[in-house]
Amino acid sequence: MTSMEQMKQIILLMKTIDRQVTMQFEKQTDISMTRYELLCTLLDGGTVPQQVLKQAIQIDQAAITRHLKLLEEEDFVMRSRNTDNNREVLVSLTEEGRARLVHCQDDKNEYFKQLTTQFSEQDIQTLYTLLERLKHNSDKSK
Repeated sequence: MTSMEQMKQIILLMKTIDRQVTMQFEKQTDISMTRYELLCTLLDGGTVPQQVLKQAIQIDQAAITRHLKLLEEEDFVMRSRNTDNNREVLVSLTEEGRARLVHCQDDKNEYFKQLTTQFSEQDIQTLYTLLERLKHNSDKSK
């Protein structure tokens, strides 16, 4: 197998792993990966404009609105209009959302521990370095 064919197989393998990890994460935590990322962004940033969330997790406006609506219905986030700029929607994490996030982080940590049981610290560092290099090359080719 040529290195080009191997690279193609590596990319397909990464895509498969991503799907499996996402599916297992969502099954274990009972929350979508995107909503989890939104909650984490809010935990780090406090009250932020919806536009900042959209940029942080890189999804379109309709998707961010849909996810936030579902999180709001579950009382995980609160949305309000910015009093200084009525067109801007501010989003903040509720106490219920904060509690849910802590529970999800515990489940996530346990899952990632299971996922990497046969990896040494050096294995993980090497994989990270190689994937960062691949991402860097991908970003340059845009």
